[in-house]
Amino acid sequence: MARLLEALAERMPREEVEAVYAFPPVRREGREHGVAVVSRVVGGDRRLVYRARYVVPLKGPERGKVTVAVEETAEAPAGTLPEVLEGVRRRADEAGDAEPVDLTAWKAVQGERSTTE
Repeated sequence: MARLLEALAERMPREEVEAVYAFPPVRREGREHGVAVVSRVVGGDRRLVYRARYVVPLKGPERGKVTVAVEETAEAPAGTLPEVLEGVRRRADEAGDAEPVDLTAWKAVQGERSTTE
């Protein structure tokens, strides 16, 4: 999950990331596949919602090399996030429920960077 969060930090300001919900990872064909839903504050009650996917090879010369793809999937009011999560789960055929990711330490890194820049 740490590498996925770092990929998000490269694409958007940490302070705009309101929440990340991760589905249980799936292992198949020697790789771990994961999906997360990201809620980003874009003003007032509006949120941009992203689907972030990662793949980690578990064997061979590419072992441990993480590939991350992030795509915007919706813009919606904050109150509709549960429905958006369910829609992502259905479309991606994810097994299990998405769990919220604790972003406290990840967001704290921004404060540390701003004092050294």
